[in-house]
Amino acid sequence: MKISVISSFVALCVLSGAAFSGCALVDERRDDCPEEMTLTCSLNLVNNKEQEMDEKLGTLHDRPLREALEDYLTDVFATTSHDVELLFYDQRNRGKMTFRQKEVMDAGQKVFTFRVPASDYRVVGVSNLSAVPMLSLKDEENSAGVAVVQKLSAKAVTSHPAAAFTARKRILVRDKDDQAFDMHFYMANSAAALLLNRDSCEVKSIRAEYIGLADTFKVLDSAYSFDQQAVIQADNIDVVPYTASEEDFSMEADPFIYDIFWELWTKMPLMVCGVGFPSPNVSSEVVGIYPKIWTIDLYVTLEDDSVTRSQIYIGRPLVAGSLMIIKGWICADGSFTPRPEHEPYNPGPGGPDEPPEPPSDSTVVGVSVTLQWKQGTEYNPEV
Repeated sequence: MKISVISSFVALCVLSGAAFSGCALVDERRDDCPEEMTLTCSLNLVNNKEQEMDEKLGTLHDRPLREALEDYLTDVFATTSHDVELLFYDQRNRGKMTFRQKEVMDAGQKVFTFRVPASDYRVVGVSNLSAVPMLSLKDEENSAGVAVVQKLSAKAVTSHPAAAFTARKRILVRDKDDQAFDMHFYMANSAAALLLNRDSCEVKSIRAEYIGLADTFKVLDSAYSFDQQAVIQADNIDVVPYTASEEDFSMEADPFIYDIFWELWTKMPLMVCGVGFPSPNVSSEVVGIYPKIWTIDLYVTLEDDSVTRSQIYIGRPLVAGSLMIIKGWICADGSFTPRPEHEPYNPGPGGPDEPPEPPSDSTVVGVSVTLQWKQGTEYNPEV
């Protein structure tokens, strides 16, 4: 009698027979074990990364930015997982956690074997949490409350260095009956990059914080919580200048085509990227007439050591498993201006009271600027 667990495509699963001596550790009645059960776990990496890269960084001129961002996101939009953990909650025993098992994967496919007594289970799976130290499991003993939570502090949380995956499944294991189940893992966090043209001024340093993102993911409910609205500290990304080769210039079209969104730059743009839990899907606030879903606080230190804070209001949700790229200019005073700026609001047939459509870019819906920004010792610009 055995249970084979097969993880397919990327990351996953679970449970080794070496950790158990049959069902005895869980239930003394060996006849409760099924003859054989097969559980196929697979990581479903459903994301928009390539589409977003193509739309926002699709020209040869953008190649150094794209390559730097691709490198930064290597472990975020990954096709393998380091470790996996399964929690089995017995619905015939008041939802009590019957057992849990951790396994090292470090591969895209691996087979595990174990035994489990027949029963009705709600199964929670988490993967790669060891690679994201600011995340942890909470309320594991309670099937209704088990969640992945972000370890918050008084300051901003460091950007997640890798992807975190979760899964949930209702599994009815029958007595002495061959059965097969599938369990799909999905990415629980997301990424957003801010690209800044700095041709208009001399910038000494920049810092960005993402505000209004989720702090908790309740796995069985598949729902995010925003009780504390975590602040994520974005990472600065070094960009290496790109020099076009003769092969590039042999292309039929001009390799350096500047789209209207980015426009020409002569100084290497600055770039930051942050990885965290998603934003809400809808907004309860508006800026002017447009919805504000989450915010980026951008701090720019100029050559004279003055600091300008731009609060950038984002009207597009940051969705789990997705990448968002936002472009803009740093003006002479250090303030942020989106490119392109959204079009003026034009009321529809319903008149001024009709809910407005999102702006054409549907990303930046407003910016609030504070010049000569100071806040005690909370901000010490790095030179």
